[in-house]
Amino acid sequence: MQLSRNGCKVLKMALPNLLMAKRSFPKFVNAMALRHRWHSQARMELDNTLAYVFREFGEKSAEKVYVEVEERVGQLCVFPDSGMRYKDLFYNDKEVRILHMRKSSIIYCHDDEMLYILAFWNNRNNDTNATEMLSER
Repeated sequence: MQLSRNGCKVLKMALPNLLMAKRSFPKFVNAMALRHRWHSQARMELDNTLAYVFREFGEKSAEKVYVEVEERVGQLCVFPDSGMRYKDLFYNDKEVRILHMRKSSIIYCHDDEMLYILAFWNNRNNDTNATEMLSER
């Protein structure tokens, strides 16, 4: 499938079809894994990042970023405490944590049943902006 470089809508439709990469976790791990939910702003940040990478660097680079994010979210669903504590912040009485990737980070919290992805953060942004952004959510 040939994709045009005109923005996020084409990317949203194409990436899920292109990137149906199955994760091969053992069955007992899947039974213990948390479900996850993206905050609407976090999903928009991810979409904007994917659209930028697609526009500037092409389909393969956008695919690589998407697969890395999906793998890391899968990792967090199985091992939710694998990220570091984030500045003693709490969100709805849940400890906020951060998992660093190459050029981005996933800021999240969790309870016994659900992983809440609060932000998809570009590591080149100012860290204090992330704290302010989280206080608004």
